[in-house]
Amino acid sequence: MKLLTLVVLLVAIAVVGAEVVVPPRMEEAIKSRVAEGVPEAASVTAELDSFPVVGRGLVTGEVQRLVVTIDEVARPEVTISSVDIDVRGIEISRQALVDRELDLERVDRAALTAIVTEDDLEEAFTRGNLDLTLRPGRVEATLAGRSVGSDVTVADGRVTFDLGPLPDASVALPGPELFPCPLDGEVVQGALRLSCVLEQVPDYLLRRFEASSLLTSPSSPARP
Repeated sequence: MKLLTLVVLLVAIAVVGAEVVVPPRMEEAIKSRVAEGVPEAASVTAELDSFPVVGRGLVTGEVQRLVVTIDEVARPEVTISSVDIDVRGIEISRQALVDRELDLERVDRAALTAIVTEDDLEEAFTRGNLDLTLRPGRVEATLAGRSVGSDVTVADGRVTFDLGPLPDASVALPGPELFPCPLDGEVVQGALRLSCVLEQVPDYLLRRFEASSLLTSPSSPARP
């Protein structure tokens, strides 16, 4: 009985210790993976919301939630101020976790939200004299001293401003390597908010990558 109690106690201590150590290392590994997949980003953060992460992962093979934020993605088409990916119901490989690797196999649902500021939109347009003012549900554009109201559409990988009597203004968005889903657009204060529901997680999040760093150095790079 004493031996059994000791074994249970040691297992409990090991699990609690793993819950303290492993999740931050997993977040760091995910962050490194995303930073490698999106090298134009100024910074990346990753946060697991699934306590107990290790215990749940080993027993059920699932992590409840992962939120990744990618800031200041400077693409040739246009700079994206931020990209937030909210992933729920993540199925992971338990064997991979035992092997000290992280394998995000599939997800129940995932949503992507991105912000493009009016300043970055203006800079992306080939016309240098186009001024935009974005307010909730409303766009005002000034071109060559002439101001008009504008509708905005997001379709076929482009943002287009209908300037009425003036020629339309349009700018390309990054492709499926960053936005792997058809985007909707909403005008908010000083920015355009893009959003979509992901049918699959982008390659820079999904796939097995080495996480031996979970039990060693948190700064070890992820495997491509």
